[in-house]
Amino acid sequence: MALTDEKRKWVALAVLGILALLTWQTLDPGRTRTVVLVVLGAFAFRILLTPRRSRYDEKSIPGK
Repeated sequence: MALTDEKRKWVALAVLGILALLTWQTLDPGRTRTVVLVVLGAFAFRILLTPRRSRYDEKSIPGK
């Protein structure tokens, strides 16, 4: 089962959302929980900013 780029993006965001929820429920309030949530948020933001196609995709290489 091959996932398209758009589906992979949503799966990755869903996994990060689950990790954030688990972090919120399992870690005590404080600096550690805040840092973990900021890191997860940074990953989610990076995923949202990625283009649909990788720059290393065969179709996007000039001359191929």
